[in-house]
Amino acid sequence: MNIYSTHLAITSPQTGLTLGNPVVRDAAKHGVLLCKLKKHQQLHLRCIAKKGIAKEHAKWSPCAAIGFEYDPYNKLKHTDYWYEEDVESEWPKSANCDWEEPPIPGEPFDYTAKPNKFYFNVETTGALKPNEVFSKGCTELQKKIANIVFELDKTDQPQNQVGAPSGGANGNAPGQSIYGGITSYGSGSSGYGSGFSGGQTTYAESSGSAGRW
Repeated sequence: MNIYSTHLAITSPQTGLTLGNPVVRDAAKHGVLLCKLKKHQQLHLRCIAKKGIAKEHAKWSPCAAIGFEYDPYNKLKHTDYWYEEDVESEWPKSANCDWEEPPIPGEPFDYTAKPNKFYFNVETTGALKPNEVFSKGCTELQKKIANIVFELDKTDQPQNQVGAPSGGANGNAPGQSIYGGITSYGSGSSGYGSGFSGGQTTYAESSGSAGRW
């Protein structure tokens, strides 16, 4: 008897959300195969659903096996074929050769060539489809690369981009702010008008604590 994930009795917390439902991808709507029981066998278990990633443990990986290949014609000479009589008959061509042009006899070898096409074979456990695994993996890779680029851009910016370049020997004199005015920390004019003791502003003329509109 086959025991599938759909045979589990779901006990969800009182959150109002539908949690713990098994992922069903097969046409028979059985879900993931958990185990097989013989006659007169029984199984008592408690399953706790926890979301994780395969980097932490392989049990969270939706993939059962992954294989990849590049350069099926071996144009780059990264593989040395060992053969007894004929390399063509003893080393059958890969099915991925249909996607590339065959090598030209007598063509000069390009020492600077690098592989730019990779062929993946993905077998999943049934939790996700192979194309979903590949697309989600590309999405995560793009996010990580974007974070790296963002952090590198932050390090390339000058340190005083956010504040004003201070003047004076100790940096306590009035300096030019990024808004185009003079900072008010050295008793100078601010970017929006004079110092805090009163002065010409962009909206009105003031003197002391009383303004004249």
